[in-house]
Amino acid sequence: MNDGKFRLALVKMSNNEVIPDDEPIFILRARDEQAVKTLKFYHEVCRKHDCNDHHLLGIEIAIDRFIQFATDSPERMKEPGITKGV
Repeated sequence: MNDGKFRLALVKMSNNEVIPDDEPIFILRARDEQAVKTLKFYHEVCRKHDCNDHHLLGIEIAIDRFIQFATDSPERMKEPGITKGV
């Protein structure tokens, strides 16, 4: 992300690869009521397409962390888009 004054870079931790500014990304937040279902669907798609165990384990860890967040912070959970960007 680049606002002309500051630049925020996303970096892949395993190899320090910077994700280029022109490459779209998609972020799910743990407070999103639909995030766990979405991650589980993604895991199933990756499993069916023979993604490697390292990638599948990363998804499983994310699912567990999202579930733990929802359990620990139910008051922070919300349906996506409910605030309409505000």
